[in-house]
Amino acid sequence: MMLRKVFVHVLALTMVAAASFASAQNDLDAAAKAGKAAFILVYDQTALDLDQSREMISAAMTEFPKSAKIELDRSNPAEADFVAKYKLSSAPVPLILVASTSGMVTGGVVAKQATIDQLVKMIPSPKKTEIIRALSDGNAVFITAYRKSMKSVETVNSSCAMACQQMAGKSVQVKVNMDDPAEAGFLTEMKVNLASTEPVTLVANAQGQVSGTYTGAVEVASLVTSATKKVGGCCAPTVSNPSASCGPTKK
Repeated sequence: MMLRKVFVHVLALTMVAAASFASAQNDLDAAAKAGKAAFILVYDQTALDLDQSREMISAAMTEFPKSAKIELDRSNPAEADFVAKYKLSSAPVPLILVASTSGMVTGGVVAKQATIDQLVKMIPSPKKTEIIRALSDGNAVFITAYRKSMKSVETVNSSCAMACQQMAGKSVQVKVNMDDPAEAGFLTEMKVNLASTEPVTLVANAQGQVSGTYTGAVEVASLVTSATKKVGGCCAPTVSNPSASCGPTKK
């Protein structure tokens, strides 16, 4: 009997230890390892309509099968690092975060304001994820949309490489194949002319603002100037929100 009690006690401690190591970050890493995007449901004891939020995520997963659902109780001490990293302690809940297939959290929306279509569209393409990562590291980005058959591809790539050299490690080039179906939505979102017979290069400054657009060959100086220019106005288009604009002032 004593041996049985000891075994039960050890088993309970093992289960507690395993639970303490379980976390949203571990689940996110596992999803990324499997090449899956992730919908992360953030909640605490005050959150309402959790079942409705779960159902919405399940519906979004049906639309984007290569995805995973992760739940995060922000009051759980095991989630403290994740909560701090993404500043979730005072965010309205339930909140749904979206992570790319590489495990990078790229956006979020309050569950009661979300739609299934919105959640699916928030999943970034591989190239958009690469661009967001570069911007988060403080770099400007030269986004070149191209087809292999375009004559000036190498000229454009050379100009971008030289611009990166002049900016001393503060910029990168990301090349996006116009014929890649995985990037079609991103290129459309960025308003790239897919009928162009020449490469299209968008320049995003380090703040993520789209500060220049060029078709075909482009001067290195123009790329550097655009990359270091801050776009004025109240609602400059950005990589994350390319449709941003200043609407009429309501009176």
